[in-house]
Amino acid sequence: MQQTVAVKFKLRLPNRGKARQMQAAGEAYRQACAWFGEAAERLQTSSRTILHRETYAQARELFDLNSATLQEAMLKALTARKSYLTKRQRDKLARPPRFERLLPVSVRQDCYRIHRLQSGSWVVKLPVASGLSQIAVPLVVSCYHEAKLLELAGGSCRQGAMEFWQARDGDWYVTVTLVYELAERLPDGVLGVDLGIVKQAVLSDNTFYDGRQARWRKERWAERRRGLQAAGRLARVKREKGRERRWMRDLNHKLARQIVNQAQREGKAIALEQLTGIRDRTKSTRKLNRMLAGWNFRELASYIEYKARLAGVPVVWVDPKGTSKTCPRCGHWARENRRSQGWFRCARCGYQSDADRVGALNIAARGAMLGGYSPAREGSVAPLTARGQLSPDNSVQANLLLPASGSPNL
Repeated sequence: MQQTVAVKFKLRLPNRGKARQMQAAGEAYRQACAWFGEAAERLQTSSRTILHRETYAQARELFDLNSATLQEAMLKALTARKSYLTKRQRDKLARPPRFERLLPVSVRQDCYRIHRLQSGSWVVKLPVASGLSQIAVPLVVSCYHEAKLLELAGGSCRQGAMEFWQARDGDWYVTVTLVYELAERLPDGVLGVDLGIVKQAVLSDNTFYDGRQARWRKERWAERRRGLQAAGRLARVKREKGRERRWMRDLNHKLARQIVNQAQREGKAIALEQLTGIRDRTKSTRKLNRMLAGWNFRELASYIEYKARLAGVPVVWVDPKGTSKTCPRCGHWARENRRSQGWFRCARCGYQSDADRVGALNIAARGAMLGGYSPAREGSVAPLTARGQLSPDNSVQANLLLPASGSPNL
């Protein structure tokens, strides 16, 4: 089994000569993408074979690019055209891609090299023109980057494709794809994960990740944006939006890491719910719509999946339909089982528990069936002490992402 990880590096500011070469390569790549896109439209094709046969020889004369990079530009244009053709089936007014802005330059895995100098610095060699023309640019390396580069140098993974581009502030970046060959182990059971907003995640082993402080912080950001918009400070609003997005991404990374570590410690697979239509399955209110729009469930699920695969933990995707209304003890399904948003009580056998925890238990059971893993043991359902409270011996309140008390700094 393979797993790819994209690692983003900042480049040390290149000198003027190298910067001009990289800028020229970026512009040539953009023009090549636009040219191949127009050629594909003219030929009415999305076939790589046809487009290569009809245009590649002429493209080699027009654009000063490495041959492999030129082929990457062709693939980029074809991918954009296929996406356009799909959109046009739904929207007749869809416009074909024009590539009017600069794009990250794609470099094939065999056309660049990362190595370490005797001084300890890491350098990447990039192709910037046709032939064997390359330039060497040092990387800005943190502890995380150092670990990934040592894995690459030691053979724990292999390099995939790479992209380089210049940001609006003038800095240069590269994204390197690392490919890991992983051996999947046979798990002992399944850990179900139910995602939400009131509770960020609830696991089938009674672990709860509370989302109240995260919601509080996002509400404060929303109020701040409204105040800035009323004052006409739109540039500040844009900067605040980027800050919130980065904070949310970091939060999802940390939550995904905790869930994967827990599954790894317990030797279990992870069952995740298919998130298609999650916004359609919730009651619509203005406040809830804003929270759903800012809470990227798909991103969190994708982080859990790729971190799990790197850790050798299998992942199973299940249909979550009806999981919060089905009794995990007797299997009875009824709308009456969930009379309130947060509480479940089976109308047949009387079993009761937190509704999200019931969903996680059912997700785990479905994951066990789909993956062929050992099912949940009899009696795995925790006893209850009082309505709305799990037994202290069987529940874990996990609020590890934000401080337990005090207001987070905005």
